[in-house]
Amino acid sequence: MAKVSLRIYNREIEGLIDQGRIDEAIAHCQHILKTFSKHLETYRLLGKAFLESKRYNEAVDIFSRVLMSVPDDFVSHVGMSIIRDEENKLDDAIWHMERAFEAQPSNAAIQGELQRLYGRRDGMEPPKIRMTRGALAHMYVQGELYPQAIAEIRAVLLEDAQRADMQVLLARAYFRGGQKADASDMCVQLLKRYTYTFDANRVMVELLPSTAGAAESTQVYRMRVGELDPYATFTKGSVFQSNDVADAAINLERLEYTGEEVPMGNEWGASLGLAAAAAAPALSATASSDTPDWLKSAGLADSQPAASVDDGIPDFLRAAGWGESDGIEQPTSILMMNPLLAT
Repeated sequence: MAKVSLRIYNREIEGLIDQGRIDEAIAHCQHILKTFSKHLETYRLLGKAFLESKRYNEAVDIFSRVLMSVPDDFVSHVGMSIIRDEENKLDDAIWHMERAFEAQPSNAAIQGELQRLYGRRDGMEPPKIRMTRGALAHMYVQGELYPQAIAEIRAVLLEDAQRADMQVLLARAYFRGGQKADASDMCVQLLKRYTYTFDANRVMVELLPSTAGAAESTQVYRMRVGELDPYATFTKGSVFQSNDVADAAINLERLEYTGEEVPMGNEWGASLGLAAAAAAPALSATASSDTPDWLKSAGLADSQPAASVDDGIPDFLRAAGWGESDGIEQPTSILMMNPLLAT
């Protein structure tokens, strides 16, 4: 087998999915996961491939694993929304698309899809998608306005304390804003629920070196980060800068595809911690009984609309690309929805 860098391999797999060579893409993903069993980007690609082939059960399995590690993962929420829409589970489809919107509020395709889903539910599409507190919090973090982001996130968590995506964003905002003690406390809470929360582990790697006697704990967090993102192992500075590491830092043998899926070992079923889901805390008593079991296990909130912010959009957000939806009609077929999954 020829050697190839992990990043280039992922790009090749993305190309296979775009070309409709889905079975081949799945085989290559499974091959990578035999070596890097928790690699997040390969999981995203595998989920997309299963989605394209309408293997919905497998796609839900993969996307749910990613969401347990990255609760605000854009690709996984879009994928889950498409699946739930195809299954006529409209409330779940809307919930996931709302989370995708909050992660990328200026994405016109997501705005249009959310309009379509609201139209199916309410009988009429809204003229535009209002900014929510969750979306505004994401924009504030991107704009490095951390006090404002923290205020918005806290408001969301007052409405639903189980929003793991907002808890992760709060940990990042605390960390970036220099509130180290608060960041550490938030990360500890997240890691009690699920030890492979990606950003919680990354923040702890950054915080603990300044703490006396923390070397052993730091190595545990660093090991987890490296499992989820192998390139982070080779960062010279912050583990948040793994994108700066050269592609060739991680190499593996490329699968010689023969038309068959790659058999996976039994240990793969527990990768990304899915087996630990049963131990996760339950949702609050207000959670709907219609909430999918995997979603409850992951500690994510029920499918309820987020609180909207009616005030005008700050100028800096408009400058960053925020705008109203242009109302473009969104296609409903799985293969035509691919642009929504572009990252």
